[in-house]
Amino acid sequence: MVLNTGQVVQGMTLAYEATEFAARNKRVQARAYRVLKFTVAGMVIANTVIYSLVLFPLFILRTANYGISILLRYDSAQSTLALLSSRDAVNHFLSTLPLLGLDILVHVKPSLFEDIFFGMLDEVDPEYSRVLQKWPRRKFHWAKIQYTVQRLFKRYTMTLVASYLSRLPYVGWLVMPIGALTMMARFVGYPVSVAIISMSVVAPGSKRSTFFMFKSLLAMSDFSRDLLKPFFSHVGAKPKQQVEFYRAYESLLIGFILAFYFFVQLSWVGPAFYILAQAAMALFIARHTARPPAYTHGAQWELVSKHKTK
Repeated sequence: MVLNTGQVVQGMTLAYEATEFAARNKRVQARAYRVLKFTVAGMVIANTVIYSLVLFPLFILRTANYGISILLRYDSAQSTLALLSSRDAVNHFLSTLPLLGLDILVHVKPSLFEDIFFGMLDEVDPEYSRVLQKWPRRKFHWAKIQYTVQRLFKRYTMTLVASYLSRLPYVGWLVMPIGALTMMARFVGYPVSVAIISMSVVAPGSKRSTFFMFKSLLAMSDFSRDLLKPFFSHVGAKPKQQVEFYRAYESLLIGFILAFYFFVQLSWVGPAFYILAQAAMALFIARHTARPPAYTHGAQWELVSKHKTK
């Protein structure tokens, strides 16, 4: 679905309204601060473990290489240089993922972020919050695994095919622009996509900006799904239903997420903005989805067929 500019602006406006509301509400601030403390502590632990698991073996190999070179009297310069290059490559890779610890925490401890979501929803719409929390959390592990594997396999296959086709003589250079055009057109339409891709072909210096724009659109889609997890888990939405819900509100969500996305990418400051975005999502849900019916044993709520914009 091509993004609707008016709805994108509406989503950004709603994000600002939610931020202002959270900044004025002492109870939301208290919950956010509590969640932030646990989040930062979890990130420190996660990053320490990751660096230890990855870099410590390289340190052991360097030490062993040095010791063996003394015993066997051989020149260890090249192997040492290779190990140092590997360490630098790992450091560079990890530095490009400053919020890797946050990503892990979101999936390992989702209840932490549910707390701030429902804390905000309690203030925005207490009745909605009460009814929604009556619905038991549901987990569709197998369906989620299947969906994730299918999505990764599809992306890997497309990348592999594009890489192979791009090596063809005469027409290979067209593969990447056409692929980017097709995927970007889903967000901004073909006329705008053609203009952007044409500029990147005519002016190679703009390729980085084009790639950054495209990557950001995909990343914002994933970001919005993470923020919707507290809502989806309580209404029992399967992965397919989640995708349908996202597509129905895509323009609003992109605008809403856009207000937070670039701040969330900032190292160590990002978690505070992520928690703020998670709280703000409660206002989005209260404003743009129908309140669920009261839960009874065996009841089902068809999220996709009953959602509507207020």
